[in-house]
Amino acid sequence: MHFEVDEPTPGSGGDVTLLANGEVIGTGRIPRTVSLLYTTYAGMDIGRDNGGVVDLDYEDRAPYAFTGAVDKVVFDLKPHTLEDEAELHKVNTQVGVAHGAAG
Repeated sequence: MHFEVDEPTPGSGGDVTLLANGEVIGTGRIPRTVSLLYTTYAGMDIGRDNGGVVDLDYEDRAPYAFTGAVDKVVFDLKPHTLEDEAELHKVNTQVGVAHGAAG
């Protein structure tokens, strides 16, 4: 997912682009974001959500453990345009292919 913020201020909105395998599969708009933290315990939950549920109807299914494999996680918080992100993805793919070919 790529989020292009309107302005670098807390709570600012922006445009969202959802990509899969380098292809745009959806777009949307978030009119505003949260300007403060929800809780002090929330962290980088990878493979499960250890926080509270959005709706109590789902509480019995927490912590929503992911049953697949997480090969790589990247957090890049620098402001980029969608075009910059696409170019970065292209370069990372080329490096990955070259690395695989090299053994």
